Amino acid sequence: MNDDFAALLDMEQTAPDRFEAVPAGEGHLFGGYTLALALRAAATTVADHLRPQSLHAYFLDPGLAGRPLTIDVQRWRDGRSFAVRQVAVGQNGGTPLLVTASFHVGEEGPDWHETLAVPPPGPDELRTDVSMLGAIDPVEFRPVGGLRDEKPADLLPRMHPYWARPRRPLPSDPILHACALAFVSDYMVVSSAQVLDAPASADSVVVTLDHALWFHRPGTYDDWLLYSAEPASVASGRGLSRGSVHDRDGRLLASFSQEALIRPPRPR
Repeated sequence: MNDDFAALLDMEQTAPDRFEAVPAGEGHLFGGYTLALALRAAATTVADHLRPQSLHAYFLDPGLAGRPLTIDVQRWRDGRSFAVRQVAVGQNGGTPLLVTASFHVGEEGPDWHETLAVPPPGPDELRTDVSMLGAIDPVEFRPVGGLRDEKPADLLPRMHPYWARPRRPLPSDPILHACALAFVSDYMVVSSAQVLDAPASADSVVVTLDHALWFHRPGTYDDWLLYSAEPASVASGRGLSRGSVHDRDGRLLASFSQEALIRPPRPR
């Protein structure tokens, strides 16, 4: 079982703005994994003083873990305050991920965010759940609403809100910390994109369509962070979730949004 997050993001630069990586594990390729790889590749092409500001991603084709990926970065903008990159992650002729990443220098100004209305139980009061990431296990999850095996097995399990942190301490690299947050921001968000009092069946077809992430404040992203996601709309076979990431002190570090395709199981 691979639990070293930093090692999971190893990649080789094979040409200017082109990288290759072999995602660990087997089976379905977790979208948060490709999102973290794309962010790390894009960050290597921008100035050192710039930090991730936002990601806007489309999951176009299914991917497989254990198969080589190509990561191509296009430079769209290099300004004094912002840099923008487009990253295409390719595999076997398909495109598991297409993402636009923006980086910002950070500027002086007001610092405000809405506070948590009701602080949830802290991570020290909760139990660790078994992750749904197959052969990789770099992140520890502690759901506020109970473990997955305590919920109805015939329904798509709702996991948010949960506390999460990498199992191993991360190096003091702010980009790697941001990659860890991006990785977790995609975990089980699809289970929140459904009608609260009419959850989908566990054998439904569930596919992430797109994902957006905004980094608001610097922080230590390898400590326990609270990831919360709530449904915003369910229509036309698609569900939209809005989410947030807070640290132990209640500071809003990031926000995310994701749309998923949720289809009922087809008759055999």
